Amino acid sequence: MQSTTNQLMHNSIIAIYLMRHMWYVAGAGLLSYNLAEIFKIKHESGFLIRAGLMSLMSFAMIPAVLYLAEDMNLVLYVVIWGVCFFVGLVFTTYGARKLQAKFSLFFSRFTVKNKIRKGSKTDIRYMDKELPNLPDYNPHKFINLKKGVFIGIDERVKPIYLLLDDWYKRHFLIVGATRAGKGVAMQGLGVQSLMLGETVVFLDPKGDQYMPHILKAQCDKQGVPYHYVNLTKDEPQINLIADFSSRDLKNCLVEAFSQREMGAESDVYRKNEQEFLENLANFIVEQNSATNGGTICQAKSLAQLCNDYEISRYADNYKSSVSDLNKLTRVAAINAANASSLAALIEQGGCIYIVGDLLDETMKKIQRFIFCRVVQLARNYEAQNAPRQITVFADELVAHISRFVAESYTVSLGWGLNIVSAIQSLKLLKGAPADIDPEFLLGAVFDNSQNKLFYRADDIATADFLSDMTGKIQVEDEQKVVTRNSLNSEKLDRETRLIPSERNLYDRNMILKLKLFQAIFCASVPNRSAIASLCKTSPIPAPANLNGKEIIQVNAGNPRMSNKETKTINSTQNNQAQGKPKTFSEFIEREAEQKQRNQSNLTNAVTNHGEHHANNQSSATSDNSSQGHNQVQKTSTSQSDYLF
Repeated sequence: MQSTTNQLMHNSIIAIYLMRHMWYVAGAGLLSYNLAEIFKIKHESGFLIRAGLMSLMSFAMIPAVLYLAEDMNLVLYVVIWGVCFFVGLVFTTYGARKLQAKFSLFFSRFTVKNKIRKGSKTDIRYMDKELPNLPDYNPHKFINLKKGVFIGIDERVKPIYLLLDDWYKRHFLIVGATRAGKGVAMQGLGVQSLMLGETVVFLDPKGDQYMPHILKAQCDKQGVPYHYVNLTKDEPQINLIADFSSRDLKNCLVEAFSQREMGAESDVYRKNEQEFLENLANFIVEQNSATNGGTICQAKSLAQLCNDYEISRYADNYKSSVSDLNKLTRVAAINAANASSLAALIEQGGCIYIVGDLLDETMKKIQRFIFCRVVQLARNYEAQNAPRQITVFADELVAHISRFVAESYTVSLGWGLNIVSAIQSLKLLKGAPADIDPEFLLGAVFDNSQNKLFYRADDIATADFLSDMTGKIQVEDEQKVVTRNSLNSEKLDRETRLIPSERNLYDRNMILKLKLFQAIFCASVPNRSAIASLCKTSPIPAPANLNGKEIIQVNAGNPRMSNKETKTINSTQNNQAQGKPKTFSEFIEREAEQKQRNQSNLTNAVTNHGEHHANNQSSATSDNSSQGHNQVQKTSTSQSDYLF
């Protein structure tokens, strides 16, 4: 009871002092209000709040005066009050300069934006938050060839399928920086290509750690052949120059050695080199199609035939070609006599996995030769009305590309040849062979590969180029107004202006900051309003038993030619004489005799006026070797030396 009484008395004393000294508080409020007018900030929003804060700070004097004596001088009361008011003035001034701007920025984050907005431009600082985190998954869960070729999952974790019609009618291009996910995409596409019954030729210039095993496991699962060729191994594995027509072999050598005309003065030397390679090709084809007692002779290797041709005699006149040939003859992997040819391996179907070297110029020449040969075979199959669906996977495309292959991009789909290529950036296209214009190569590859998968890019030019391919969308740029008060502090105004603008659907920032295995897929996909969509790919599980790197073992007693190839060679042999030249000297003698016969026929044609054409026909058929050569040439499909 006494404590209650004491509390009431205490409160009464405080109330009495508040009433007695209320004029101090009233004076503080009045002065605070008029300070706004003095500093000419009365028109600014929030000045009443600042004046109120200054007045409230004056209340700090009231607890102090409670402990002062009743007879304290009035001056002391005024001094105490002045100190408290000054503290309030300092506080409100600081708030006007610092805190107000921070409060304005803080509350702007809670702005509820209208749904009529069309979007905005991106900020690379926040791309990690804006790009979704998509989960890893097992691609086998989504592979369903009835729906199409599975590419990956989208931002809604829904599978993306490419219709089979688009798969067969359009080439596929994969672009991305190192370790961004290009190989992962090729894993899924390679497995599905085998599941579709296609013949897969995988050109690997780097030696992928998992790809051979994954493709080998799929081949074993389907019961189709699998051939592993490692060009870097010092072991005979294939016969690079077997089962050729002379024209096709000459063209492959020209493309491998980059001896195509360039429209320059140096073309005269290139034409001489081509003539030398053509003569060599004629000699090689004749030797590998010779007969021995009515039976097929075993095919010789390039090293053996170059030795028989004695190419060293031409070193002074054809330095470039002879030098390149000498380098090829020292690569054991392609100089296996009596071994399988590329044509034989492809006709068996399944998968041919070829490992090269990205940094070895000799290996690059072989890789260009092989790619050119695969294109020729696809063309020949189509001409023979024996279509075969072949899919070439060319990792690091620049290491395999030739002018012939670049030109074939426009027509090879009609031959049943689909190309899935991968590059790191646009800059690397400048590393193509000298007889290919980089701009032409860019157009040939990008324009004819309508199915595109873009992973993270590391350079601005590539990112901008890829971003432009995703198309434009309409957005709105937000323009905000910033005002400045009398104390030189800025704050956001409530007014916001929206200005129409546009940006790429997936702009530069997104391409530069794509996460691991995330890509932008550009293709016409059903049930999608936009041509481009975010895509997450995932690796194919590698088999437990890694056995995909067993190289081809050469069987000396078995050239392993297909029935079709054997029939072609037999047909050629039936039209040839028994005594074929076996050495360079015999070949030269035969050629000299042929020239004499041609000269004689030409003289007779001029004498007989009108019988020129007939005599030429007779001279063309007078030599048994020419008959054989013409027969072999019939296996080719084009009238020109090259594709066009």
